[in-house]
Amino acid sequence: MIYRNEPIVRSPPAPQLYLHLTRVEWADAWVNGGEVPLSLASSYLAAEREGTRTPDENLVHRSNVDLTKLAPMVKLEPGVSLKNFAMVGCSVNGLPIPDAFGDYYEEDGIVLCFSLVRSESVARRLGKTACAEILKFEELKTSLDEQIGAIGKAGPCNYTDDHQRGHFLKFRADEWQREYRIFWPADRPRAVMLPGGCAKVVDFSP
Repeated sequence: MIYRNEPIVRSPPAPQLYLHLTRVEWADAWVNGGEVPLSLASSYLAAEREGTRTPDENLVHRSNVDLTKLAPMVKLEPGVSLKNFAMVGCSVNGLPIPDAFGDYYEEDGIVLCFSLVRSESVARRLGKTACAEILKFEELKTSLDEQIGAIGKAGPCNYTDDHQRGHFLKFRADEWQREYRIFWPADRPRAVMLPGGCAKVVDFSP
């Protein structure tokens, strides 16, 4: 069974990236170097989609059919974890249930989100007021990998209308964000030191 693949660790060179910031003064650490906090993916969870928050941020759901719709044969309670799940040749009251294969679990980690576009409308929807253009992505990522103690996966998010989800596969309703992210498996947020010269402040209009 073939599912959508998430980016591998050794990613191709990043495209031009932008960081939308809540306050323009927060750009100082990105321009001159300094400490910034990095949050867990779970901190962006919310019941409804709004700005940077979504209801499926740290969900991994890779399967040939929607595993949430297999009740009563399979009932997914909050916090359930299914890995390498397989259900073949099953039926309920004589009615066959589609064969199902896949994974369904929550996985948290540190996430750093950029945008592939320099857009005031995107910034406003995210609740941001300023924009920084990333200048030295590879140097930045190498520094963060060393401080966090893991090699983060980096790549653009893909968007889907179906049930599948992942750290780089989001629902079509989030496509307007045009997101590029780095993800590090972790169980707590971190404060990291940015090297100087990672970015420059830019206007929204190119």
